[in-house]
Amino acid sequence: MAHSNIYSKFMALFQKSYTQPPFLMDNRIKGITITQFDYVIRNINDEELDIQGHPHHYSEFDHNGNLLKEIKYNRYGEFEEMFEYGYDQTGNLIRESYYPEENELAEEKIFSRNDSGLIVQALKNYQDGSIDTTTFLYDDSNQLIEKKTITDEDEVEQIEKFEWENGTLINHEILDGDGEPISEPEEHVAQPNQTRITHNELNQVVNEEELDDNGEVFMTVNRTYDEQGRADEVEVFIDGRGQAISRHYFLKYDYTFFE
Repeated sequence: MAHSNIYSKFMALFQKSYTQPPFLMDNRIKGITITQFDYVIRNINDEELDIQGHPHHYSEFDHNGNLLKEIKYNRYGEFEEMFEYGYDQTGNLIRESYYPEENELAEEKIFSRNDSGLIVQALKNYQDGSIDTTTFLYDDSNQLIEKKTITDEDEVEQIEKFEWENGTLINHEILDGDGEPISEPEEHVAQPNQTRITHNELNQVVNEEELDDNGEVFMTVNRTYDEQGRADEVEVFIDGRGQAISRHYFLKYDYTFFE
C-alpha cells in the first residue's frame, strides 16, 4: 500500500467514533458519560506511562431511548460542539440543533416526512436568519435518488444524485448550482474485508482489528461489557506507522438512569 493510502485510511479510522459501540439498549438509561483515558509518556527521559483522563462524550436520552442531546469534547476535555434532537409522536427525528458553543445556536434543521416516514424536506435555519431548503426524491423502492438544496434567494446551491443497482448504491455525485461536478463521482465497488471482528456469546463485538492491504494490523479495538450487556470500556490502539502519532487510550462508560 502506498504511504498516502495508509495515511488516508488511518485518518478515516481515527475519526471514526467509538463512543457508542453495540450494547443492549435499556430505555431506563437517561445519560451516558464517556471519559477518555490516554496513555502518555511522563517525560522525554522517562519511558513509564501515565494515564490522563478527560471528558470525551456525553449523551442524553428520553424514556423511549431516543437521543436528545449529544456533547462532544476535544482531546483536552474542552467543549467542542453540541447537538440537540426532537422527535414526533412516533419517534421520527424532526429537529436537529447545532451548537458550536454551549449557549450559541448556530444551525437548526426541521425535517418533514411522508406517510412512509421518509424525509422529503429539510429546512436549515442559520444564525443570520437565512434558510436553506433541501428536498429529497426517492424511487419506487424508497431509495434516495436526488437531494437538492436551494437557498432562500431561490438559487440552487447543490444537487446530489444517487444511483442504485439491486439495492446497492453504485454511484454518488455532487453538483453545484450550474450542474458542474463539485467532486468526482464516487463509484461504490465492494472492497475485500479488511476488518477482523470477534463476538461474544451475546453476539456483541469484543475485538476489532483493522488491516492494511498487506494484511498487517494497524488498529485494534477491544470492548468489554457489564453484566447487563451495556458497554463498559473500549480500549483503542492505533499504529501511526510513522506517518501520524500513534494513539493508545481507553474509554470508560458511566450511566445514569430514570427512576
